[in-house]
Amino acid sequence: MYGLSQILLPLRLVMALEEEQQQAESEGNEPAAAPEAPPSANAEPLAWMKDTVQWGVRAEPGKHGLTMRDLNVGIYGEIPESSSDMSRRPRGAFPIPGVPRTDLYALSAKVDLWADNAVDLYEEAIQRRWMGHLEVDWDDITPQPIEVELAMRQLCTELAQQASMETDIIGQWLHKMNYAYHEVKTFLASEIFDTGRHYTLFRRRALHNDGSLGLESAGQFNRRMMETRPGWTEVGMFLYMVRGPLTLLLYRYGEAYARNRADKFLFRKCVEDKARHMAYGMAHVKYAVDNQPPGFGQGLGNLMRGVERDLVRDLKDPVLWEALAIIISGSVANMAQGMAVVEDFKQRYIEDYLKRMQWAGINKTEANLSPDLAAFLRREETAEAGG
Repeated sequence: MYGLSQILLPLRLVMALEEEQQQAESEGNEPAAAPEAPPSANAEPLAWMKDTVQWGVRAEPGKHGLTMRDLNVGIYGEIPESSSDMSRRPRGAFPIPGVPRTDLYALSAKVDLWADNAVDLYEEAIQRRWMGHLEVDWDDITPQPIEVELAMRQLCTELAQQASMETDIIGQWLHKMNYAYHEVKTFLASEIFDTGRHYTLFRRRALHNDGSLGLESAGQFNRRMMETRPGWTEVGMFLYMVRGPLTLLLYRYGEAYARNRADKFLFRKCVEDKARHMAYGMAHVKYAVDNQPPGFGQGLGNLMRGVERDLVRDLKDPVLWEALAIIISGSVANMAQGMAVVEDFKQRYIEDYLKRMQWAGINKTEANLSPDLAAFLRREETAEAGG
């Protein structure tokens, strides 16, 4: 219970304030004025209904429904080269003077994040969404020989980690992107949903049939991607043109060598998702190279010198490749046959990496490739076999 002194204390404070105000009035001082009402309180009723940037805009649905591209008409389809708006105002909404900024977007220029295909890739992402926990026929996955099961669990552990890395990397850049470029932001949000799905499904596949997760990956390149700070374009080059082709190939080989319909379905759907992610990333890097000052592409190429050293260390780590060789060959006894396919896999990956970099306008060739990375191309072995 409260004591009497505790009850009377607030009353004494109120009386003291009233005495102070009365004394101020007796001395001719004006009492403090009440705060002014906000302008909206005195505005004409329903005046906000007259506030618009542009009247008469009509979006017409197309053959795929009312898509984001269909909405890009009139002023609402004008993509600024840069934006100083630091609010979360949807592009085209009527601006209100005095609204405090809600963020300080680091990526507020179109060249920093744009890709012309992002608007259509978003529509593809939501139209092709799938639910692996229901659509994968998990009962179709019957136990394989223990060595094959362990190899599949290791591959799935690696793929789950790659997916979780992609989720985190995009997440730490998404909030830095200005809302003037909502097409890119919404597409990347769908990509995060995809990578979250990939993480959970590959983890689920590893744990299926009384399974277990395998070893963590070496992670040199993972750290490189997470710690890169110069800009989203640099991170996009790592994510979509270096790591992306590797992940995509692992998905394709997983489908090709799957021993049941469920695994084939799982890998095939992930291939579709990953191809979409890379379509945005490659288009953005090319857009940036084409629209940044001369020498920007050369700078990206120079940046790859240290990156390729990290990549070599990951490619030489035996765990993933031994697991893939067992999956391909079907047993440890036939692992040598599987390793021959794995070596072809690595060569194909490096060739794909070079082609994608050159397509984007980055001068990356066999001549300036890291020697350790170039060794995976096995040109001398190919020449001897041909001779």
